[in-house]
Amino acid sequence: MDDRTKKNGPAAHKTKGAETTPEESSESFVAYMNDPAEPLEADGARQQEQRPTSEKALDRWFKERRKNKAAPRLLDIPNEALISRGGPLQITGNILLIDEDGSVQYANHLNLCRCGGSKSKPVCDGQHLEREFLNMGKITEISEFAPSRRATRITISCMKDGPITFRGNLRLHNQFGQECVKIRGSLCRCGQSANKPFCDGSHERVGFKTKSG
Repeated sequence: MDDRTKKNGPAAHKTKGAETTPEESSESFVAYMNDPAEPLEADGARQQEQRPTSEKALDRWFKERRKNKAAPRLLDIPNEALISRGGPLQITGNILLIDEDGSVQYANHLNLCRCGGSKSKPVCDGQHLEREFLNMGKITEISEFAPSRRATRITISCMKDGPITFRGNLRLHNQFGQECVKIRGSLCRCGQSANKPFCDGSHERVGFKTKSG
């Protein structure tokens, strides 16, 4: 080992040890819950492949804009939730997701479980197909406000053994042309509400658990 190697070796080792890994922070950031850089199951891989190029571009742009773990810059897109037929709640916009353990994630697209069977709650993992979740996604409530195209942040909180609550302007819509605009509310994720997509307290009646074990 020459003098140069001896001199640089410890310094390089020290620099490597000083790096902070994502696991060391309770706050994380994702542009999409299923990062295309990570290994995915076959079904998840197909979903990623079907994503429009514009969504993939937003994914990378959103990550690159993040500075020092602060809230990322707002994208010029409205907050909207598609109540899919027999499937998840597909939310797009400037999203701050607070899980029941207190962890924080920023995202611009999320697929959240509605059937109650996902093993990776609050994110959908395709269990609605196994459970034959047949909810049509119809919306019966009326709007509280007019739709807005202005970019604002929406906060989504996951309640332990309960619903998902949201605070911020959100346009809920479905494939039948129905829509409803609200600034706060509770959305069912146990799959048992008689007022889907909204919560009616059925999670207490059925003993819904958000974590297994």
